[in-house]
Amino acid sequence: MAETGEDNAGFEIRLGNLRHDLRTPIGHITGYAELIEEDLDEAGRVAYGPDLSAILGAGQRMLGIIDQHLTGPRHTIEDIDLQEAQFALRLHLNHIAGYTEILREEAVDRGDDALVADLDHINRGKQDLLALIEDMATRLSEDGATPADKAKTEEPEDVLSTIVGVGGEILVVDDDAANRELLTRRLARGGYSSTAVSSGQEALDALAQHRFDLVLLDMKMEGLSGLETLHQIKANARLRAVPVIMLSAGDDTAQMVQTILAGAEDYVVKPFNPVLLIARINACLEKIRLRQNAARQIKVFISSPGDVIPERQIAKMVLGRLNEEYSGRLLLVPILWEEEPLLASDTFQAQIHPPHETDIYLGILWSRIGSPLPASIRRADGSQYESGSVFEFEDALEGFRACGRPQMLLYRKDGAPQVSLADRNDVLDRLDQMDKLQSYLQTNLTGDDGSYVAAFHTFRGAAEFESMIETHLRKLVQKFLTA
Repeated sequence: MAETGEDNAGFEIRLGNLRHDLRTPIGHITGYAELIEEDLDEAGRVAYGPDLSAILGAGQRMLGIIDQHLTGPRHTIEDIDLQEAQFALRLHLNHIAGYTEILREEAVDRGDDALVADLDHINRGKQDLLALIEDMATRLSEDGATPADKAKTEEPEDVLSTIVGVGGEILVVDDDAANRELLTRRLARGGYSSTAVSSGQEALDALAQHRFDLVLLDMKMEGLSGLETLHQIKANARLRAVPVIMLSAGDDTAQMVQTILAGAEDYVVKPFNPVLLIARINACLEKIRLRQNAARQIKVFISSPGDVIPERQIAKMVLGRLNEEYSGRLLLVPILWEEEPLLASDTFQAQIHPPHETDIYLGILWSRIGSPLPASIRRADGSQYESGSVFEFEDALEGFRACGRPQMLLYRKDGAPQVSLADRNDVLDRLDQMDKLQSYLQTNLTGDDGSYVAAFHTFRGAAEFESMIETHLRKLVQKFLTA
């Protein structure tokens, strides 16, 4: 049924009242910000000036949004893109909220009580304005709707300083520069490290290169949307276990449900309460860590002489990738001698976790057999081990023969190492090492007829080694999961 002239007049009155009521708290916000700015001395302008300018700029942009969406020939609610207006207003209110909280914490730290009081006025204006934004549809649909101060709630003022993050590296994804700055500063105050990117594609690139404990992902972005980015994260076997918290200035319940069904851990509406945001991040990471602690732990002993240090690091990196992929189900724990706090009061071998008590032995050999062990460490028959690497291999093999673990993977790097001919002793030492290694491998890996009695894998370069051990370890992991 068509609207009558009387109905149109009533709507236009309600619209005019809404414009007035929205502009009032914005005036409070910008007014107090201007008063603060005028009273600052030189040191204060350095400490507070940029954030105050950001608040004033956001206030002016909100006034422009009101003019754009709520003025002109608007006769019915259908003449207004209400969702877009609310989204835009919330976006800039989020900037005001974030900068105000940062200013207030700085003022408290500096003991500036007068500034704290004025910033509390800005906070109250922000609360009033948020309530009005949330109530816009009701205000326009119901004649004589009560002012939004009925929805006011006081935010805790001193709680923020008591909220401490559980630590971690967070990826912030938002195409709004001010949002990225506010989030990274807020996370730093909450005890987190963070990296910020401006698009979904940049987020996927960052996740491919680095490990993050959590992703804060904006819903509405140019290019890949937040939901599309979330789908790609969850479709990636290595990334699907990384928790994602969605951020949005919209409050569409169906949208929230859609993101949770797509794999998001949580959903936070902008402008966010900083206490609530840090608490949500804490809860999310704590849940993930509890899940990891409950997962089955698989100890991986990485054994080698010192000539394959890059390959040892590759092995550790691959284990990290697999832990991301199998998070919550299984945890691969690397055992590397270079990461142990070895004390000078005992031998190397006595302080390293025994290979026979691990689940996977991963041996890497190239051109050295390693340094001989002290006379105190001998085989059961009294003979001396040729090196630590030999001891580790035989100890792991005895464990497997006794109880079926560890599973043993052995890799041999092809090619001769580069040795300077300027040092004759170094050349002779390396040749001696290669002879001893070849003799040991022939004794343990080949039979009297020259056939191989134990399997091993050869590789030439780092890329081949990385691909090889990831394939092999993934298959062993699947066996552990189905055992």
